[in-house]
Amino acid sequence: MDKLELIPIENLLEKDFFIPSYQRGYRWKERQVIDLLEDILEFQKKEKEKGEFYCLQPIVVTKKENDSWEVIDGQQRLTTLYLILTYLDSILKEDYFIEKVYSINYETRQNSWEFLKKIKSNEEINKVNPDFFHISEAYNTIKVWFESNIKEKKLTKRKFLETLIHTDIVEIDGINKDVANNVRFIWYNVQTQSENDAKNIFTRINMGKIPLTNAELIKALFFINSSQTDKEREKHQQKLAYEWDNIENILQNKSFWFFINKSNKTKPTKIEFIFDLIANKYQNKVSIKINKSIDKYYTFYIFNNLINNEIKTKDKLWEEIKTYFRTFEEWYNNNEYYHLIGYLIHVGKDVEEIKKMSNNSSKSDFKNELIKLINNDIKKDFDKKQIEEIIELAYQDHGNLISEILLLFNVISTMNSKYSKFPFERFIEERWSLEHIHAQNSEDLKTDKQRKLLLEEQKVFFQNINKKKVLNEINDILENDDIEHDEFVSLQEKIFKEYSDDINIHSIDNMALLSTEDNSVLNNNIFPIKRDKIIELDEKGSFIPICTKNVFLKYYSKDVTQNSEWTKKDREAYLKEIKTKLNEFLPDDDERTNEN
Repeated sequence: MDKLELIPIENLLEKDFFIPSYQRGYRWKERQVIDLLEDILEFQKKEKEKGEFYCLQPIVVTKKENDSWEVIDGQQRLTTLYLILTYLDSILKEDYFIEKVYSINYETRQNSWEFLKKIKSNEEINKVNPDFFHISEAYNTIKVWFESNIKEKKLTKRKFLETLIHTDIVEIDGINKDVANNVRFIWYNVQTQSENDAKNIFTRINMGKIPLTNAELIKALFFINSSQTDKEREKHQQKLAYEWDNIENILQNKSFWFFINKSNKTKPTKIEFIFDLIANKYQNKVSIKINKSIDKYYTFYIFNNLINNEIKTKDKLWEEIKTYFRTFEEWYNNNEYYHLIGYLIHVGKDVEEIKKMSNNSSKSDFKNELIKLINNDIKKDFDKKQIEEIIELAYQDHGNLISEILLLFNVISTMNSKYSKFPFERFIEERWSLEHIHAQNSEDLKTDKQRKLLLEEQKVFFQNINKKKVLNEINDILENDDIEHDEFVSLQEKIFKEYSDDINIHSIDNMALLSTEDNSVLNNNIFPIKRDKIIELDEKGSFIPICTKNVFLKYYSKDVTQNSEWTKKDREAYLKEIKTKLNEFLPDDDERTNEN
């Protein structure tokens, strides 16, 4: 029967380990050895709560007939730990009366164990074979590290060894618990039927197909159930595997994932996102203290403790996982919840906070609570920046707030259409940013190459509309090897003025959202050229945000007689549409004026 538990190093000391032929030899380099030593020292020196521990990477083993343990994964850590304990063996004997530690036997490198046992008497780096070389180099690294840190960091060998192997077992609520601040291993004993089983597990782990993530370790916790018969266990595991795969497959869907996440995260198993939420929820109810910021197995420790200390049974904990998922699925499938919650997540709200709000509200009230949360969030930003009206928002000073309002404008416009979902996955992956509808001007173009590119784009445009005078001026400038600055600026001022009213180019009514890549294509150009490029990008299959497409096509403008200028009337119509669509989310203008 598989077994998964946290054990102190003391529990390893009398064991015999066996390294099978399918594994390579010891290969840790200086950096890996020092990293391990530094991590343990950092943990030793930090302020710790009682029972807080530092955990090393898992050791995956299977029991052999002669009571030794075949190491499927963890050889490098076990060997390095053996070298550290060997270096500290005199204190080990004096303080703990331990004469020897665990043995490590090798199926095909039989001399390695003899060499390892005598490593302390070998002063030189041994180059007889790769195993001897790396073992002796690692031991020398440990020796040098201790000698230098005893002086530089006031390291004491006794305190270091105490952190490694000291245990303090006390009975709490009828359960024996180790409350020492020590180092522990995740001990994963897997049941195998043959040598090939162990070899296959080793291959899968080292090929990255089943990395020992929190999710994989937690999955093992749920699958292990010694109280059931073989038939019951098989039925239970099939049901669990089906439910697990269903949750994982839906979370892997980009549309679903980015609805409740601002980033893709690097975790290959997405269900771990739900595990993390539950671990955070129960972190103050478990008897262990873990540093969440540095310990990658924090979530597993919480789950392991919840189950082993019977704070939560496996069945109740699994039902809670499914409840979280069903809640997210309900939100995703509801048009209004999807858009309102998705927006809140992407402006930094915590999904757990929203879930609590949904638990405490009726379905009819939940939507109103979401609207209120958005309204309060925007109002808070307005108050902080002493803004009374959205037209006062300026790109230079309020860029983030403008981005959030335009994101909300796109989200609500999509929600109201009722025929599609806002693509939060595109918003993240394409890195949407603010684009000036009518360009700022040409002042940001500092090099001749940039200016020539702008002039070439304008040349094509003016050729198409047969504006010969401006076209001649552009050609005159392009004929020169070096563009004369004043002549270029004078022409651009004339062009920009012709295609837009005098405006505050940095206000929200001259802003739209666009992917970073498409944004760069538009360049610092006048409205009609940008409009043509937006249409071209749309035809080529680029995703243009719905409100950005509408504004460049003058969808919000009334009585459109021309498409070449971005006028005061166009800006007013655009602003009016923003305020109308977001009426229930934006602070009330009259109310704010009275307050001030």
